[in-house]
Amino acid sequence: MTLVPGRRAAKRGSNPFSAVLVLWLVVIGVLAFIGSLVMGAFGDDFKKGDNGGAHALSRSAIGYAGVIDLLRASGVDVAIDRTGYGSEDADSLLVLAPPPYASSQALDEVVFEADRLIVLSKWAPDAHPTHRGWVQGRAMMPEEMVVNVLEEAAKGTELGHDDGNQVRRLLRPDGSLFATTGKIDRLRMLKLGKDWQPVLVAQGGGVVLARKDDSWILSDPDLINTQGVSDKATALAGLKLLTLARGESSGVVFDVSLNGLANRKGMLETMLKPPFLGVTLALGLSALLLAMQAMGRFGPPIEKPRVIALGKRGLADNTAALIRLARREHAMVERYALWVRAEAARAVGAPHALSDADLEALLDRLSAQADLIPFTKLRAEAAAAKDIGAALVAARKLYSWRLEMTRERR
Repeated sequence: MTLVPGRRAAKRGSNPFSAVLVLWLVVIGVLAFIGSLVMGAFGDDFKKGDNGGAHALSRSAIGYAGVIDLLRASGVDVAIDRTGYGSEDADSLLVLAPPPYASSQALDEVVFEADRLIVLSKWAPDAHPTHRGWVQGRAMMPEEMVVNVLEEAAKGTELGHDDGNQVRRLLRPDGSLFATTGKIDRLRMLKLGKDWQPVLVAQGGGVVLARKDDSWILSDPDLINTQGVSDKATALAGLKLLTLARGESSGVVFDVSLNGLANRKGMLETMLKPPFLGVTLALGLSALLLAMQAMGRFGPPIEKPRVIALGKRGLADNTAALIRLARREHAMVERYALWVRAEAARAVGAPHALSDADLEALLDRLSAQADLIPFTKLRAEAAAAKDIGAALVAARKLYSWRLEMTRERR
């Protein structure tokens, strides 16, 4: 088989990628980049949070998804907040369920303007081996660990529990019945610190719900968590308890920022949400138009010139640049005056043996006969130039004088 050299060279020089393929690669890359930005900004919002913890996104036995469903079925507005700013609305009750590892200062960092209900932790179960989000076991958290979260909010508060698993009667401080629950295992109760007032107590003693100003503390989460509200009596008691803490508020906000599910708003998320979304879209459209303009340009790209040009012109340009850099342009005018003198002497046929003074005297007499400015005066102005403006004025006068003396204008 014989190979044709011309065809082989043409095949080697052809473009291995088609224009359509390159266009698709660019489109896919742009879409992937936009997708990564969106996921980086809103990725936390897509987390279900159903990890078996004691918070509002958990559907486990110790979570609060059950009471949220009950509240919504009762016509109460319920929201779940990940930012730590969920209670800016003064018409909502903020429910906080801090884990035992949360710092006491973390409670104060959650912004709120309405009442807040702090629900203390109780259970430390194990994860279910086969069902994600389920828990098992009846281990309780140490009371000393749980109460540490109240070090700032309720200093001096202590936590205890009884050993029964039975129906509980919740009483008001005056002894009147508030509600009767279902069976609650080892009910936890508070021993209040300074300035805190009991709101609900368990029959036989022990504070279950306490209040100070706009803050509430619930000692036992089994009154409102999913395993508690699975019993009808406990569910009714829990709803009644939340209604008491809610007061005249119309809604309930469950905070999960303390449970490791925070979504702190960053600059990228701010740019992708109104009112800044319009600015972001405008910038994106501008970038698209620039890309289209770059793809649709006419003619080959302009080659970048040499930094140091070659030839006489390059030498002159570089010399002029050095003089300009040294700010000595005005010093060149007197040299120009000497060149003009030599040109005029050649044009009028002045003897070569004349000294500079005699030559300039001759040129002054000829200037007077032609009604021109004397050369010595023009040279003095050139020597006295101190800036580029004065130098240009003197150079123009010398140029006009030379044209008259050499008869180039006639």
